[in-house]
Formats: sequence, structure tokens, C-alpha cells
Amino acid sequence: MLGAAGLFHSTLVSSPLPITPVRLDLGVSRICKQLYGFAYTLWLFTFSDLKTVFFPTLVFGTAAAPISSTSQLVPRAIWIWIHLLQFCLSNQCLSPAEDASNKPWRPIPSGRITVGSARLLRWTMLVVCLLVSAHYGVVAQSIALALGTLAHNELGMDAAWLPRNVCNAVGYAAFNAGATGKRALAGLTPRTGGGEEHKAMAVAAQVLNALVIVSTIQAQDFQDTAGDRLTGRRTLPIVFPRCSRWTMPVLLAAWSTFLATYWRASAVHAAVLVAMGAPAGVRFVLYDSASADRQSYRMYNLWLCAVHVTPFVAGY
Repeated sequence: MLGAAGLFHSTLVSSPLPITPVRLDLGVSRICKQLYGFAYTLWLFTFSDLKTVFFPTLVFGTAAAPISSTSQLVPRAIWIWIHLLQFCLSNQCLSPAEDASNKPWRPIPSGRITVGSARLLRWTMLVVCLLVSAHYGVVAQSIALALGTLAHNELGMDAAWLPRNVCNAVGYAAFNAGATGKRALAGLTPRTGGGEEHKAMAVAAQVLNALVIVSTIQAQDFQDTAGDRLTGRRTLPIVFPRCSRWTMPVLLAAWSTFLATYWRASAVHAAVLVAMGAPAGVRFVLYDSASADRQSYRMYNLWLCAVHVTPFVAGY
């Protein structure tokens, strides 16, 4: 009996029970799952605006910045995305009914996060954005985006089409200025010509891009008319349903021609701009279902990316 007891005691000492490691593994797994779920929720907040804001701004910032190093690409992408997240949180906290109609997969209508938690996260992101911007020396651009977000969303300037388009134009300009970066705007180590020349080109490009946005950004509103009517929003497609569609091919073709001429682009480059813009505009006239408008809007954003890089590649 004593020998058996000693053997049993020896087994316990030499072979510890696997309860603690299993619990530890389950704890780590649960934490990783929760972190993934939280990251996926944040990504869902910004998903529908990646093509609208993130990629065009990243393209412009990379093309406009006279620093050639690819090491700036990741910080630039992070800066754009966290500011986009701030805007999306602000916007979606205020319009859960609209999202339930237009985009039910978004975090709030799908139940992934409550309005209260999203609102807390929205103001937390304001602080995060300012701190990150202070590190990169673009606080003024971050403040401009914060004020634009406040005006567009909390102050309700997105309810009517004209202030809505103006807020969008200001927002794009602030995004582009921030993505270009303080060092780039200072004209350090330019790719082409003198530093002041490149700085002037970047500023002119931002002004023209803002004018393009203020006159054509209603392209994003055609697909959302059902939800916009639900919230009482008066976008151009609601106020002028047919006229707003017929102006799209005219505006996109006219802007393509003007920008190619202004930036002295080659005939091939000009043809590419028109070939990208005109079909997108024509689609808004020929097809008016929500799914067709989404496809037309994707084509519009591809055209917008081409417009963003035109000043910096037109001479090549």
C-alpha cells in the first residue's frame, strides 16, 4: 500500500495535470478572437468608404509627395485610415436607421456594436488622430478634418445637397493635404523641378480636386436615395432626380478634357481620362437601380484616382 501510494505521489509530481495550460490556451484564444472581432468591426465601419476616400487619397498623397521613399507609404495609409474611421464613426452613430435600409451589414445595424459604444469610440478617435498627426506634423490638416466631420455630421450640414457637397470637397482637400505631409509640402527633395514648383503644383492639384468633388460627388448619393429619403436628407438625386443624372456624363467628360489641357497631358493621357469618365457618367443615365448605381460609382472612383495622379504623371 505504501509503495502504491508513493508511486501515485510520484506520478502526480512528475506528470502535472494539463488543466492550467488548457485554460491559458483558451484564454489566449479568446483574447485573440475578441481582438480580431474588434478589428473587423472597425474595418466594417470604413469598408464602403475605402474606394471613396482611402484609395484616391493614398494615390494622391503618394503621387504628390516629393519624397520617393516607399517607407512613407504605410504611415500615410495609417493616417488616412484612422481619420476615415473617425468620420465613419461620427456619421454612422447618427444614421443607424439609414444604414439599416442601405447597408444593414454595418456594425451598428448588424448589432456588432451599440450606438453608445460607437459614440465613445468616435470621440476617442479624435484624440488618437490629433496625437498621430502631431507626430507627423500635420495637426492643422487633422483639425480641419475634425471640424469638417463635425459640420457634416453632428451639425447636420449633410442634410441639403449644396453644404453637403461643399463639406465633402473640404474634407477631400484636408485628406489630400494631410496625406501629402508637412515635409512634402515644404518642398524637400522633390522628384521634379524645384521644391517651390512642386509645392505650387501640389496646391493647385488640391484646389482643382476640391472643385471636381464639389461638382461631381453626388455620384455617391444615387445608390442611397431610399435611406436618404428615410432620414429627410435632400441630396441632388432626390431634389433633381433626372437632371442630376444627365449632368454626370457632361461633368465627367468636361473635367477630363479641362484637366488634361490644364496639366498639358499627352493626347493618350487625355483620351484615357475621357474613356474612364464618360462611360461612368453615361451609366448613371442609362441605369438607375441601386446595384447599377453602385457599379457606376465604382467606375467614378477609378476615374477619380486617375484625376488625382494626372498632375504628376501628365508629363511622362
